[in-house]
Amino acid sequence: RAVPTLPKSGERLRGYSEDRNREDGRMSKLTVIGAGAWGTAFSLHLARLGHEVAIWCHEPKTAENIRRGENIDFLPAMPIPQAVRATLDLSECTHNAEAIFFAVPVQFLRSVLAKIDIADIPQTAIPVSLAKGIEQASMKTPCQIIDEALGAKVPAVALSGPSFAEEVAGGKPTVMVAGGRAESTRAVMEIVASDSLRVYSSDDRCGIEICSALKNVLALAAGMCEGLKLGDNSRAALIVRGLAELHRLVTALGGRPETAFGIAGLGDLVLTSTSGQSRNFQFGKLLAEGRPAPDIIAHYRWVAEGVFTAPVALELAKKHGVELPIAEAICAVIEGTATPASSAHALMTRPLKPEFPR
Repeated sequence: RAVPTLPKSGERLRGYSEDRNREDGRMSKLTVIGAGAWGTAFSLHLARLGHEVAIWCHEPKTAENIRRGENIDFLPAMPIPQAVRATLDLSECTHNAEAIFFAVPVQFLRSVLAKIDIADIPQTAIPVSLAKGIEQASMKTPCQIIDEALGAKVPAVALSGPSFAEEVAGGKPTVMVAGGRAESTRAVMEIVASDSLRVYSSDDRCGIEICSALKNVLALAAGMCEGLKLGDNSRAALIVRGLAELHRLVTALGGRPETAFGIAGLGDLVLTSTSGQSRNFQFGKLLAEGRPAPDIIAHYRWVAEGVFTAPVALELAKKHGVELPIAEAICAVIEGTATPASSAHALMTRPLKPEFPR
């Protein structure tokens, strides 16, 4: 009996069907919208698998840098092969695309979608959200925004999980979960899965997106703990009580309770609450060092989605009668009505109660 061998690093797996490619062997034609660190990293991953990849850039400078082989501003020191084609033309990159991956910050997603001519997108193209957060104006998730803007020809798939851009770009082992309709999630899994990126499926798109949004808020709190030098015990406390908030909000909004304990929930929460690579963690640490939120936003080019998600998550929670004390404390710090230290004290001195109320 032959011993199975793993594919070479970065090679795609064929475990979901004997071979999803057409009879002519051509790989998928894919589009990535957004050339920040995450969009660039995911484009690199897709290109390594042999797919045709077009990446849309908002700025001419970014497109030129990618054509020269390096996204200096957003993903430096990571060589970009010619297989990743940078463009400023949305029509060009969406035409004939089999899947479109949206790696745009949630607060800007709708404005980018408004520039896309729906007629350019094939009827069978699968929209995939790589974004994490909730739009402030509408309180909608990325997939809801995409469905609304594109007319839901094919409902969007949420692809999420503990996945730092630099590590995905470098081919480090990563797991993610694809949430949506069965046929779409299966197709996405077959497109992106490799020996370095394992993808699970779920029909709980709602739960995945809520987890992905709220964990960013909790990562801000983890950064504050680090900045205040509160120790490892506080980080563990934050993760476990933050998980309780994830569970409550996901359940209240119609998601599956178990999703909070999965890849997009606990998995991503642990990663972003324990690593300085997380932008939200970095932002929280800067808050703890005394930097006002508006100053941090103005000084850094990167976006910490948790800052924009926190007030929306709190509003949604209040609307559904859900208690989110950590998110509420974060909002107070961002708004300048409390300090990180006073918020930590307030959380620790809340009324005593059972861990699991009956």
